[in-house]
Amino acid sequence: MQYPKHAIVSCAGLGTRLGLDIPKCLLEIHGRTIIDRQLELLKNIEDVRVVVGFKEQLVIEHVRTVRPDVVFVRNPDYARTSNTYSLWLGSRFIKKPYVILDGDLIVNPRHFSAFLRQAASSKRSIVGITRIKTEDAVFVQLNAQKQVVAFERHSSSFAEWCGIAYLAGITIEAKGDFVYRQISPYLPLPAFEFDCYEVDTPQDLDLANLKAQTICL
Repeated sequence: MQYPKHAIVSCAGLGTRLGLDIPKCLLEIHGRTIIDRQLELLKNIEDVRVVVGFKEQLVIEHVRTVRPDVVFVRNPDYARTSNTYSLWLGSRFIKKPYVILDGDLIVNPRHFSAFLRQAASSKRSIVGITRIKTEDAVFVQLNAQKQVVAFERHSSSFAEWCGIAYLAGITIEAKGDFVYRQISPYLPLPAFEFDCYEVDTPQDLDLANLKAQTICL
């Protein structure tokens, strides 16, 4: 099968809420780092770009031992900029659709494979969602066709934006707001539901360790 050609993994952030003084992508979950698991998900994608910032050399050295052909994109202003800026840096020379993935996610491999299959045959962007489980969720509203019609900070929805998407014809702006807000003008868009876990707090880390063996079988 065909796969999307490009993918960007955002790994530049400080991860201050964890308080571990290590890039979140290098956290080990059941003996494997998050970035190791993600590179396995992306093994069939030709051009993988990892945006680095906080303790970038640790990330670069580790990733090179796993996948030497990864392209590293530096965000030297990681302490003052958002994930949106990192994504702009990683995507600014890409002309074709691409996959985005936050570098602190544990994702069910079967779901990710199905997502890539859907992306490969889609001419539209696809928004990744998951069942609500984070402390500070960005909720999504869905219509009857299972399309995302709105992002909201307060909602009774069952699902939240999960930091994974396939972007086709959506340009990320360097000075733009959150990524989901830059996607908003293009709604409605197809949704893809993932079983995935963000690692942003100590509680998230505990949950990821509890769930990883199950979702990554």
